[in-house]
Amino acid sequence: MNLSFFDGYKTYVVAAAMLLAAISQLLGVDLPSFEGQSAGHLLMEGLAIVFLRKGIKTSAS
Repeated sequence: MNLSFFDGYKTYVVAAAMLLAAISQLLGVDLPSFEGQSAGHLLMEGLAIVFLRKGIKTSAS
């Protein structure tokens, strides 16, 4: 499977999945794969990944 169209955006996809899971848990939706995780913890980690990646990307160029 060729995922070359995700080059440079894979970290953002992971962060978006974490943010989506956190928001859904806050709304009361149970996700089996994120069952042991706290919604607040997922939210903060997702935001941290986004801003860390954005900072690294701007400082490298």
